[in-house]
Amino acid sequence: MTANSSARNDGETVDWELDVTDSSLLLGLAYVFPSILGGVIVLVCGGLLWFVAAAVRAGDLGRAIGLIVVAVLGLLSRRYLIAVLGTDLATPSLGRFSRRGLLVGSLLGALTLLGSARVHASAPFAVFIASWIPLVLTAAFPTNGRADLATETLVVDETEVPLEAVRTFRVISMGPFAVCWLSYIRGAPTAPRIVVLPSDYVDAVATLIDTVPESSTDERSTIDRAERIVAGLFGVGMIAIGPLLWRILPPGDAQAIALYAGAMFGLFGALLLWYAYRA
Repeated sequence: MTANSSARNDGETVDWELDVTDSSLLLGLAYVFPSILGGVIVLVCGGLLWFVAAAVRAGDLGRAIGLIVVAVLGLLSRRYLIAVLGTDLATPSLGRFSRRGLLVGSLLGALTLLGSARVHASAPFAVFIASWIPLVLTAAFPTNGRADLATETLVVDETEVPLEAVRTFRVISMGPFAVCWLSYIRGAPTAPRIVVLPSDYVDAVATLIDTVPESSTDERSTIDRAERIVAGLFGVGMIAIGPLLWRILPPGDAQAIALYAGAMFGLFGALLLWYAYRA
């Protein structure tokens, strides 16, 4: 974890920089999606080898060679193989992963997909969709920030936070780092809502936010009543898609579609309801 604190004559300044490699928890979350994706590749390659071996055992060498040729041509046609061979793990997006970690993760991902398939035929798809959640959580890294108590400024990822517009400051401590959620008054300019910083610096940031008085506002809505009603109706409608499909579709595998649709559209519906309420 790269973090430093420096004192000035006119106040105190704290600077931090975090990446997923600074925390075992974050690094584990970052490995989830590549592991599941690697597990899919392992299963596809394993299935191909099984079919080739079965063709060889049956004495059908032509089919075995055909499977191999089709697989190679499929890779080369879209230049997948060339892209994989030319991938540099030292790039910022891939430098956090080790080859051994990706290999072990891919094997564990393949076992996870196989195990979920024994529970339900649609479970592997659900596992793949769920693996996007940690991908989104770790997509913001690396992140950095600076809190200057002297000038009463808070900068996160090169964006200054309008401290006078901050309404509430909530913190969830997760060991060496903390996740902070900033709530703003209505009409505030777009600013970071989630701030990840070392746990040792939470008090300094909280003190800075408490120091700056909240600007006076009459809390008027930034949207009119008609827009609020439309957003609310759309939100309710999207949330209702899942339960409605569950009732309409026949029992069995078809209801898995209702679960996926309910999770996907329900999330966007909840965001629309939040917008209609808060805007």
